[in-house]
Amino acid sequence: MKKRLAFIINPISGGISKENFHVLVERHINKNIFDYDLYYTQSTEHNKDIAKSCVAQQYDAIIAVGGDGTINNTAKYIAGTDITFGIIPVGSGNGLARHLHLSMNQEEALKAINKFDYTYMDTGLANNEFFLNVAGVGFDAHVSWMFANAPKRGFWQYTKITLAEFAKYKARKYQIKIDGISVTEEAFLVCVANGSQYGNNAYIAPTADINDGVFEVTILKPFKIHQMPQLGARIFNKTIHQSAHVKVLSGKHIVIDREQTEVVNIDGEPVIMNPTIDIKIIPANLKIIVA
Repeated sequence: MKKRLAFIINPISGGISKENFHVLVERHINKNIFDYDLYYTQSTEHNKDIAKSCVAQQYDAIIAVGGDGTINNTAKYIAGTDITFGIIPVGSGNGLARHLHLSMNQEEALKAINKFDYTYMDTGLANNEFFLNVAGVGFDAHVSWMFANAPKRGFWQYTKITLAEFAKYKARKYQIKIDGISVTEEAFLVCVANGSQYGNNAYIAPTADINDGVFEVTILKPFKIHQMPQLGARIFNKTIHQSAHVKVLSGKHIVIDREQTEVVNIDGEPVIMNPTIDIKIIPANLKIIVA
């Protein structure tokens, strides 16, 4: 019997039109193996409703076509089931998709669906908010908030916001407990990483592995403004963990205490959370298609 696929498509993610996506699916999905249905989202809540409906209909695989938000809002309902999850990356950052070495070309990404090679990846919960890739506090969370409220999307808008906000942002004090062991740090950001990068090949945790049952915790300590170019280069050449300004820890259960309620970066989307953030890993919780 043919496998049944559901494509959940965000028509505006990454500022990229999906008007002809149905043509690409018709052309490149192997119809000897698959039958498929296409669902277009109208909002975040609609995305969630579609995902829940597709899970209830017991599709063999559900494919998110969009950015990190679409991916998160689809995968959270698939995790813990026997349904396979797939990604056609069409967002601004595509962090998890890049970690998985999926093609940014839609046609090539569809061919990966045809192969149907998969792995079981870990997922996480931050105060019961589901995430696949990263949960972070500090500067990255602040930028995610600014980006979510910006009039435009895309890489250059994200870069513009990052550069504009960098000089204004002040490091915070955090108490971090990792598997019961506490450290106190003044930090520019703290990123609890399941995958290796934020997106656009910006590697915040180069040694992170979605299959190893632990998070990498990257703590970026305060630094001088003239050191920013060097740190930026390290993020893109996968050596940020070797910087003297960075501490890397790992663990399954991370609790971060802050001085006040602030935003948290959940897979690139800003979520306001209480001062204490309790983060737990769920091993091998999602069956996901890889390149």
